[in-house]
Amino acid sequence: MQASFQRWLVILLVGLCAGGAPAAAAKLELAYWAPDRGTPYQWFETAQGIQSFFDREYVAAGYVVLHLRNDGKTPLTAKALTWNGRPFDALRQELSLIWWRLLPDTIPPGGTGEVMVRPREPLRQPATVRVTFSDGSAVQARVAPKPVPVRIETIGFSQKMDELFLVVERLDKTPQKLTRVWLDGQEVTARCRFLDPTFSTGISPVVLKPARPLRYASYHTYRVATATGATAGCCVRTYDGWVPLGSYGYNTYEEYARNGANGHNSFGRHSKSDLDTHALLGMRAVMILGDTPPAPEIRGHRGIFAYGPVDEPDCQDYFIKEDIPHPKRIGYHAMEMARRFQLYRRADPRTLGILTLDLTYKPANYYVYAPLPDVVNPDCYPIMAGNDAKMVREVVETARYAAGPRPVTFTFEGCFWENTDPEVQAKKRFPRPPFAAEVRLMIYYAIGAGARGLYNYIHCTERLGDVLNHGSTDYPDVWRAIGRAYRELDRVAPLLAVAHPTKLAQTKQEKVSVSTLVAGADSLLLVVVNEDYTQEAQAFRVNPRRNVTVTLPALPWLRPKAAWQVGEGRFAPLKLTPAGRGVSLRLDRLDVAELILVTADPARIQPLEARLRQRQSALGKGLLALWRQQQAKEGQLQDARRRLLSEFDDCMVLGKGIGAYNIANDRHWNPAKTAHWGFEFGQNEAVDAPEMGAEWTFAVPAERAGQKHVVYALAGAWGQPARFVLVAPDGRETLLREVSGGGTGTLFVLPVTFPSAGDYTLRFLQAGRGPRGGNIAHALYVVPADRNPPDVR
Repeated sequence: MQASFQRWLVILLVGLCAGGAPAAAAKLELAYWAPDRGTPYQWFETAQGIQSFFDREYVAAGYVVLHLRNDGKTPLTAKALTWNGRPFDALRQELSLIWWRLLPDTIPPGGTGEVMVRPREPLRQPATVRVTFSDGSAVQARVAPKPVPVRIETIGFSQKMDELFLVVERLDKTPQKLTRVWLDGQEVTARCRFLDPTFSTGISPVVLKPARPLRYASYHTYRVATATGATAGCCVRTYDGWVPLGSYGYNTYEEYARNGANGHNSFGRHSKSDLDTHALLGMRAVMILGDTPPAPEIRGHRGIFAYGPVDEPDCQDYFIKEDIPHPKRIGYHAMEMARRFQLYRRADPRTLGILTLDLTYKPANYYVYAPLPDVVNPDCYPIMAGNDAKMVREVVETARYAAGPRPVTFTFEGCFWENTDPEVQAKKRFPRPPFAAEVRLMIYYAIGAGARGLYNYIHCTERLGDVLNHGSTDYPDVWRAIGRAYRELDRVAPLLAVAHPTKLAQTKQEKVSVSTLVAGADSLLLVVVNEDYTQEAQAFRVNPRRNVTVTLPALPWLRPKAAWQVGEGRFAPLKLTPAGRGVSLRLDRLDVAELILVTADPARIQPLEARLRQRQSALGKGLLALWRQQQAKEGQLQDARRRLLSEFDDCMVLGKGIGAYNIANDRHWNPAKTAHWGFEFGQNEAVDAPEMGAEWTFAVPAERAGQKHVVYALAGAWGQPARFVLVAPDGRETLLREVSGGGTGTLFVLPVTFPSAGDYTLRFLQAGRGPRGGNIAHALYVVPADRNPPDVR
C-alpha cells in the first residue's frame, strides 16, 4: 500500500545530468505537496492599498517538500533549482515562486536533508522540481497536488536532547494508524513509544529516544508513515528546550532577571560583555545582525539564544519601491532572509536563527516566512491597533500552523503608543495603555495557542517620531503582571518546551475557554481563560467566574492521578473527580487566566521544583556577583574620570561630529565645560545610511613617537558596530577597537603606540544599514603610558 501511494504521489527521475555526469550521489527519499493549513479567522489590514487584501487578493498556497539522502563520498550543496524546466531566478522575477532552500546547507556523506519550495499560487497540476548539486548530479521529482493527510506539527526536545516528543496530526477524517518513524533516513520505530497510533484524539504523540543525544543546533530530518502509506517529513534544528521569557528594551539585564525574565531581545547587537552578563544571570539574548556575520568573539556564546536578520520583513515588503502589485509583494525579502540565515550558520553553526513577523499581508506573511528561521516570533499589539485581545490567539495559532514543528515564540504588547497630537490620539479605539489584566490575558492566549516562549515589547520609554512609546517601565502594574506570568511559566518550562496545543479538555461554563497542551507522555497543561471581559476606551472590565469545572476525556496514553494550579510561588493541589470515562477538576475562582498541570505521576512536580530551586540559587549568586563586578567597575571608572580631569588636562583633545548632533548630560565628563557633553548619531529606519560619528586631530611630537600611550573615550553604539580607527600622518589606518554595545558614557581604554611624529586623526565611525546609532564624548584623553595613567581593566 505504501509503495503504491508514493508512486501515485511522486515520480522519481533521479539520474544523470545533461552531458553525462557520474552517477548521482543525491537520492530522493520523499516528495509531496503540503498546502497551507488555514485557520478560520477574518483578517484586516489598515495600511493604504491593502485594506481588501484578505477578502479579495489573498490566495492560500503551500510548499513542495523533498527529502534527500547523500549516497556519495563527498558533501553536497545545492546549486540550482528548476520548476517545470525553468530556473528559479526567472520564476522569482515573474513573482510566481517566492523562495526555496536546502537544510542543512551541506549534506554530509550518508546524511539527509530537506528542500522546500514556496510557490505563490497553490499547486493545481503536477510540477516537476529539479535540484542540481555541487557534484554535478541532480534530483528530479514530479509532485502531484494531492496533499498528504498527516503532518508532523510539533517536535520538542528534552534539556539533554536525549528524548524527543513528536506530535503527528491527522488533517482529514480518513482513518490512519501511525506505524513507522525515521530519523535522518534510518528507521527508529523500535526506539519509539506510540501514545495514540490510531489518532483517536486527532493526534498521534510519539516519544523517541535516539541511540545517542543529538547535538545542539544540529539539523535532522524526520519522517513518519501510516498503515495506508501516507508519509510526511520535516527538517528541524535541535536545541535544548529553552523557553525564552524575555523583553525588549534597554540593556537593564538585572531588572529583567529580577522580574523573572530570562532573556533580552535587541534591535541591535549585543557585545561579548552583554552576553557574559546574560550567561552569569542564566539568560539568553536575541540580536539582529543584518547583513553581517556575528563577531568572532561572540560565536557560540552560551548567553545567545538566536540571531535575527531584520525586524518584520513582511512590513518591509509593503514599502518596497519597485512597481509590484501589493498582492505579490509579500515574500519580496524572503530569499534575502534565507541567505542571511545561511550566512549566520556558516559563521556560527552553534546558534539558532529567529525571525520576528509583523501584521502585514495577513495571513500570507506567516505562511511565506515562518519556515525560513529555526524559531519564528510573530508580534501582535491588539490594544494599540484597536482590536480584541483574542487576536493574539489567532495570530499565534496561524503562525504555528505555518511554522510546522518549528517552535513559535510570541511578542506581546506591554507598552502604550501615545501620539503627541491629542486629536489623533483621541480618535483611537483604546487611547490608553494596556491594563495588567489585559497583559495577562494576552500572555495566556499566546501560551494556549502553542507559543513556546514570550517577549515583552517593550521595557523602556522613548520618542519615535510623533509617537511617545511608553514602555512597561512606566507601568509597574503591567511589569508586575509580566513577572508573575513569567514565574508561573518558568515553573513548568520543561513541559512547555515540548507542548502541543489541542482542544481535548472542555468546560460547559459560558465565556470560558480551555486549551490543552499535551506535554510529553505523562503530563498535560490546561490554559483556562476567562472571556467574560469588555475592552473600553479607558477601561478593561473582567467579571470573575466561579466554580469553573473542566473535564478531560479518557486518553489512551495518560490516566490522570494528580493536578495542581501553577502559581508564581507554588503548585497548589487540585482535586480530580471521575467524570464518565475521564476526570474533572474545579477552579473555585477564575479571574483572568490560570495554568493547571495534570499528570499521571503524583511525583511529577518534584523534578520541576528541584530545577526551579537550582535556577533561583544560580540567579541569586549571579545577581550578587554582577553587583560586585559593577561596583568594582564603577569605582574604577569614577577614579579614572576624576584622575583624568584633575591630572591630565593637558592630554585632552576635543573632536568634531561627522553626521552627528550635540547632546547634553550632566552625568558624563565635560572638561571643556561646553553646553553639550557629546555627539549622538543614528538612523532609526531600516535603510542604508552614511558613516556617522566623530573625529579628533592631535599632534604627536618627535619625543613621543614610538612611545606607548593610552586613549580614554566615553562612547556607546547599538545596531551596528562602531570602529575606533587611527589615521597616521601618511594616511595609513589602524583599527584600534570595534564597539558593539556599551551604553551612553561607557569608558573605552585603547592602548596605542604612535610610530612617528606628526598629526594623527582618531575616528569613531559607524556604518551600515539602520536601525543603528551611537554616541561619544566631545573630549577624549591621549595619555603617555609613562605618566602612570588610570588603570582600568
